[in-house]
Amino acid sequence: MSKTKGAGSTRNGRDSQSKRLGVKAYAGTTVSAGSIIIRQRGTRFHAGENVGRGGDDTLFALKTGVVGFGTRRGRKVVNILTEAVEA
Repeated sequence: MSKTKGAGSTRNGRDSQSKRLGVKAYAGTTVSAGSIIIRQRGTRFHAGENVGRGGDDTLFALKTGVVGFGTRRGRKVVNILTEAVEA
């Protein structure tokens, strides 16, 4: 039996809590205004039509509609299509 714990054992044993990042509403999903679409660090996805960006780069719906993903100028963009809901 060892009298001392060992070199790293008292310095280990900690981890930060997961931040639950990622896509929360996928393409084709109907979302209401204010719903979170993506939680992210930095702008992996950019805000498109009817999408707002929070202070922590979270993308959220400004209007009720259907989520759509696409590209613009080589960037991934998230849009909310409102025509599909109104029809």
